[in-house]
Amino acid sequence: MVRVALLVLAGMMAAAPAWAQSQPLPAGVSSYAPATETPPLSWEARIGAAAANPGGRESGLLNFSGEVVTPRVATLNDRFSAAFVPRFHLGSSVNFNGTRYAYAGATWTVDLTKAVFVEASLGAALNDGKTGAVVPENRLNVGCNSGSREAAALGFRLNDRWSLVATLEHFSTAGCSDRDKPRGPANFGAKLGYTF
Repeated sequence: MVRVALLVLAGMMAAAPAWAQSQPLPAGVSSYAPATETPPLSWEARIGAAAANPGGRESGLLNFSGEVVTPRVATLNDRFSAAFVPRFHLGSSVNFNGTRYAYAGATWTVDLTKAVFVEASLGAALNDGKTGAVVPENRLNVGCNSGSREAAALGFRLNDRWSLVATLEHFSTAGCSDRDKPRGPANFGAKLGYTF
């Protein structure tokens, strides 16, 4: 199951740049430099799936996720300065046989071109993972049910409304328990976003 999900994700990531390159560029925009005008960031809803914690406990499980991302809190004309203005997000990751969590925080979006962007996210999260002295062998020992969520993403704008975002996210419970070296899940996946 994980291999299929990773193959699908790799195929989407390989096809997206070719699709973006086949689209005509606006007049005055070079394919070798970021566009001079970036599309305005609005409210966005994202849904997707991810491979849960590949190579570790709970691996082989599939996570389903949903997320809402706000517009930037301020609009700046300078592209460099605008990259430091965050958007806020609220989301959850559901796993029917593993650790589930909800999260909220800030997302920084940087446009590399008009169609390609990268993101970094940081925030707080709550999980329903296993804690304590007795943890089933196939489950992660997360140590505690609160922590932080860090994520990195590479996105492709398919058109004005739709985007495809490849993500790597990690739920960190560092410092909440010294017992049995707790470890939060790390998920690799993709989300389909719709801007409205």
